[in-house]
Order: sequence, then C-alpha cells, then structure tokens
Amino acid sequence: MTQSPVEKIEPWRERWLVGRTGWDQGQAHGEMGRLLEHATREGRLPPGARIFSAGCGRAHNEAWLAGHGYSVDAVDAVPEAIEGARALYGKVPQLQLAVADVFAATAPGPLYDAVFDRAMLCALQPQHRQAYVQKISEKLKPNGLVMAILFRQTRSPDGPPFSVNEDAARELFAAQFDLVHASSCPPPPNPQNVLEEWLCIWRKRSL
Repeated sequence: MTQSPVEKIEPWRERWLVGRTGWDQGQAHGEMGRLLEHATREGRLPPGARIFSAGCGRAHNEAWLAGHGYSVDAVDAVPEAIEGARALYGKVPQLQLAVADVFAATAPGPLYDAVFDRAMLCALQPQHRQAYVQKISEKLKPNGLVMAILFRQTRSPDGPPFSVNEDAARELFAAQFDLVHASSCPPPPNPQNVLEEWLCIWRKRSL
C-alpha cells in the first residue's frame, strides 16, 4: 500500500482491522435528503450529475446518491474500507468504488459536478485541510459544488474527528468557493463524540 504524501494511512487502516469504525452509521446519513434538496435548489446540481467522494468508508452515503440517479466515484485509501463497501454495494448501478488516496499525485481525470464530504475533512489533521480542499477543487468543474456534512462541535478538541465550524470552513473555502447554503442538523448516533453537525454547500467560482 502506497503511503499518502500528506495524511498517514496506517492509523486508519489499524482502526478498520480492529473494527474501531465508530463513525460508520451502518446506513446513509439521515440528512442526505435535505442536503440533496439544497444542492439541487440553491446549488443547481443537475440531474444525473457526476459526484466524487474521498474517504467513503463503506460508502453508505455514496450508494444512496447513486440510488438517486447520480454517477458516483467513491474512493478510500484503506483497502479494508473498500472491501466492506464492495460487499454491501458492489452491484449498485452508477457507483464506482476504488482504493485511492485523494492526496496522491495522479494523471488528470474527469471533472465532476460535485464533491460529497461527510467526515473526511473533519477526520484530517488540521494542517492537512487546505491541501485537501485544493485537491477536491481540482476535481471540480467551474461552478461545481462541495456538498458537506461537517462536525460543528465535538466532545473533545483532540481528534480525530475534529470540529470544523463555520469560521473554520470559511477560512478554508473562501479563496475559491462561495457559500450557497448552511444549516444546522442534529447530532448523529455515531460517532458519539460529535455533539452537533451542520450542512454546507459551496460553489466553486468560475475562472
């Protein structure tokens, strides 16, 4: 397994190997419908859009998006995560699953209408967040969207996961994106150290 040039993969793989995957809800997030509603309305996400997701884990949310007619490319740097996703959703039409590190240098690929993020940004060490935002920006078309469910407040500041509130998100996205929607949502059952989440949708500025 190739080591990430930015975020270390091995600690996350160790969690998968011993079953310490408390962030996995076992199903799609309960706010996916509302997130998609706002992405369609305020963000103008087109029907059948191409969506990219990094750090997909078992890909519950990505399979949900594919089931709603979107073409989804979902990756995770941990092979065991993708094995779990394929066992559950390997036959879902329009869902492509692959072992890949979003930080690794790759040949230019297709540009996407949107990037989906639930917990990836909040899982990263804070010093790696800007590199991640740059990587997903490079995958988006002009006016493409970042559709995210972020952790506004966590029980402990010593993550992962880490909180990314509105101020932190604006600092990360403001150089290349405009905020088109933000709203609160209740805390999820997992992970239990997340006290509050929020939805946000960012549009990449056209050149």
